[in-house]
Formats: sequence, C-alpha cells, structure tokens
Amino acid sequence: MIFTIDDPRASLDRKGNNVDVTQIPFNRLLGILKCELPDEGLLMLRDSECYTNHLNTVHASAQFALGEAASGEYLLERFKNISEKEIIIPVVRNVEVKFKKPGKGAVRASANISDDVVSQTITSIEKKGRALIPVSVTISDSSGNITMTATYEWYVQKAQSGE
Repeated sequence: MIFTIDDPRASLDRKGNNVDVTQIPFNRLLGILKCELPDEGLLMLRDSECYTNHLNTVHASAQFALGEAASGEYLLERFKNISEKEIIIPVVRNVEVKFKKPGKGAVRASANISDDVVSQTITSIEKKGRALIPVSVTISDSSGNITMTATYEWYVQKAQSGE
C-alpha cells in the first residue's frame, strides 16, 4: 500500500519513493520539522514568535496544522510496508480537537493508531477499496505540558486506474 498526495509541487511520488510530509508546500511554509529523536515525537515546530497568538502562547492554528501533518506522517509510517502494489490516496475527512493548556516554546506532536484499527483498515481496503482511519494525536510544549489532543480521521481510497 502506498500513500500519496495529489499535489505536483509536493515531493511525494505516486510510486511511494521518499514520501516526506515536511516537504508538502504548506508544511514547508510553516517550518514543520521531523523530531531528531523518536522519544521526542514525530514532528515539531521550533520556538518562534511567528507561531504565537495575542496571549503570547502557541497559536491554535499552528498546533492544528502540526497535528494534521503528524497524523499523516504516522499514517505513512504505520502502513508503509503492507504492499507495494496499491496506490492509496488519503484525505482528512473529520477532526475532533481539544485544546488543553496554553503552549509555550517549541511544540511536538506524537500520533497513534491502535492495532485493531490497523487490522480493520487492511480488511476494508482489501474488500471495499477504501477505509476511514482515526489517528490520535497529542501535542506537547517544551515544558512537557499537553497542549492539544485530537483525532484526525483520514478517508483513504485505492486510486482508480489512470489516476
């Protein structure tokens, strides 16, 4: 299974080579980076005034975008070795977000999909050619405070021939 995004400007290719969500144009604009160490999370935004709001804390929109990128990154990681035969196109369908505490400094995102969801997804794609995949995301700041939790629901579908 190969996850791709239909944006010719992104450095994602339909054959599954070198997929990197940090290179999607919007994510590059925001400066989303991969975390250096796995225990730090998947993706991060550095401490920068450009991400702050009127309260001088990390803006909700910056956290939301980081969470979306991290959910996509995790989706790619979790399903990358299932099959090399399918081209799957993912699109965020629904998001539930809870902002917990104001964020200060750099923020990091981690994500998770349960093993049951992985099994159900594989079955659904094999039988129906599509699936809904909920990806849980947690954003924390440089002090370790959880600032946001969310579930990004991805709709994924096998590409039709010729797409």
